[in-house]
Amino acid sequence: MALGSHFYEGHERRGPRQLQSRKEAIMYAYGLARQSRRSRQFGSPSEELRIGVTFRRPDGGPGPTKIDAPLSLESVKRFLPDALVMDRAIYELGKLGFRLTGRGRLTVSMRCRLDSFEETFGTTLAERQVNTRENYAFHTFYYPDVDAPWKFPPTLAELIDDAYIQWPQIYMAPRKSTPSRKRVSRKGSAVAGQTKPSARPPKVDYYHLKVPNDIAYLLNAKKVHRARTTGKGIRVVMIDTGFAHGSHPFFAAHGFKSTVDLAPGAVNDTTDLMGHGTGESTNIFSVAPGATFIGVKIDNDDDPRKRASMLEAFQTALQHRPHIISVSKGSDLRYEKSDRQLPRLPRSLVALEVEILAAVASGITVVFSAGNGQFAFPGMMPDVISAGGVFVDQNGNMRASDLASAFDSNIYSGRHVPDFCGLVGMKSDAVPPEDRYIMLPVPPKCEIDEIQSEDWGDGTRPDDGWAAFSGTSAAAPQIAGVCALLKAKNPDLTPSDIKAILRRTARQVLEGNSNPKSSEGGKTPQKAGPGDDGAAGAGLVDAFRAYQEVI
Repeated sequence: MALGSHFYEGHERRGPRQLQSRKEAIMYAYGLARQSRRSRQFGSPSEELRIGVTFRRPDGGPGPTKIDAPLSLESVKRFLPDALVMDRAIYELGKLGFRLTGRGRLTVSMRCRLDSFEETFGTTLAERQVNTRENYAFHTFYYPDVDAPWKFPPTLAELIDDAYIQWPQIYMAPRKSTPSRKRVSRKGSAVAGQTKPSARPPKVDYYHLKVPNDIAYLLNAKKVHRARTTGKGIRVVMIDTGFAHGSHPFFAAHGFKSTVDLAPGAVNDTTDLMGHGTGESTNIFSVAPGATFIGVKIDNDDDPRKRASMLEAFQTALQHRPHIISVSKGSDLRYEKSDRQLPRLPRSLVALEVEILAAVASGITVVFSAGNGQFAFPGMMPDVISAGGVFVDQNGNMRASDLASAFDSNIYSGRHVPDFCGLVGMKSDAVPPEDRYIMLPVPPKCEIDEIQSEDWGDGTRPDDGWAAFSGTSAAAPQIAGVCALLKAKNPDLTPSDIKAILRRTARQVLEGNSNPKSSEGGKTPQKAGPGDDGAAGAGLVDAFRAYQEVI
C-alpha cells in the first residue's frame, strides 16, 4: 500500500519513510480475465472517502499506529480507548464533516468528502490507480502523496491516534488472464437459453466437486453430521460481496437458511452482482448446515467505489456477537513491481489489525484466506486461522495446491502461512484449467457466472446460475464450518483451542508445492512435506478427527 506523508511525521510505526513509498506497497493478485462491467463504468475515484480512526491509549501513551512492534492478544488490551474519548472524537469529527459508519472495540470508521479531509488535516490528495487486471474491489481512489503536507487540528490531537484512508482489498478467488482472450471450449454446457437457475448443477465433462456432499465428504464432516452435530447454536458471520440465497433454488432445496446485514455503503440485502459471496457461502453450509449463518454484504450495487471497507465490514460483523468470522479477502503486502514481501505493516492497516486482535482476545475465532499467490494480510496474522489449499483428485490423492499461498511472514516473527488447508483447485496452465474445482450456485448473469462460462469454459452457461471456480476463498469458509462443528460440541473452546485441535488432527500432505508468487523472488515455492511449515501447513483439515479430540 502506498502511504501518505502524514504517516511519517515524528511517529513512524513501521519503519523509515523510504520503506513506505508509493513504489513499494501496491497490492497484487493474479489478474482477471477481464475487468468487470462495473469497474469499467466507474473508472474515476469517488470523492467519498472511507476513513479508519484509531485512538490514544487510556494512560495517555501513544496509540497503536505509533508502536514499532506488532501487538499481541495481551498487549492490545492496553489500547482499549475510553468510551467517552471515542464519543468526543466522533463529535469533533462530525463538526468537521465526517460521518460515523462503524464502531468497534478500538476503532471507528467514518466517511467524508475529499475537501473535508484535505481541509481538516491540511493535506492534498492525489488520484491513485491499482492494476485493473487484478481482483480489487475497485481500482481508483484518492490518497496523499508521499510528500503531501499533514497537520493535526488541535481539537483532535488530544483525542485520536490517527486517521487513515482505507484502500480497496482483493477477493481471494482471482483469475489468471489469457493473453489471447480466446474463448475456451464449453463442452457439456447447460441447455441454451436457460435463464432460471436450477437447484441442481449442470453436467460437465471434467472432474470437479459438488456442493454440499463432496465438500462434506472430503473434509470428513459427514461422520460429524451422523453424530448429530451440524453446528446448531453457533453463529457464523461471513463477510463478502453479497448473499442472494433467496433467489437461487439450491439453498431452499437443501434447507439452508440465512440472514443478511448490510455493512456501511452496501445496498440491497437480496442481491449479489459479483456472485462471490453467494457461491463461496455454500462451503459453510456444506460443512456446518445447522449453524446460524449471518452474511455481511459489503458490495454497493449502484457504485462499487462506495462499498464497505474491510474495517467497516468487520465492525458490522462484531455487532452480531459471532462465534466464528470467515473472510475471503485481504491485502497483498509486497513491494510494487517486485516479488519481495514487505517487512512492516503499513499503518493504514493498523486499525483493522487491532480490531481483529481484540475480537480474537474476546473469544471469536477468525478465519482468513491465506491468499492465491499473495503475501496475504490479515491471513498472516498469528492469531487468526490462515486457510491454505489442498487439491484432492478423483482417486483421493492429495497434493498442495499451487494456486494457494505459503510463506513465512516478514512482519510477524515465526509466523508460517497457512496453518492448515481446505479444498482448493490447481493453478495449472492446462486447458481445461484445474482451478475449475468446485461447482457453486451463483446469481444468474452475475459477473462470475458470465466470466467463468465465457472466458474460462467451465461447462456452464453465462446465465444459468452455476459456476465452477476455486481459490483460498473457498478454503476459509470450509474451515470456518469445521470450527463451528467443534464449537457446537464444546462452546467453551477458545480460538487457540480450536486452532491447536485442527492442526494436530489435520491429514498430512506430502506432495505438491505452493504458488510461486508467494515466495521471495516469485520462483521458489514451498514444498509440501512432513511437519507444519510446508506448502500445506499441517495438512488438510479432518473434521471428524478434530471432533473426536474435543472433550
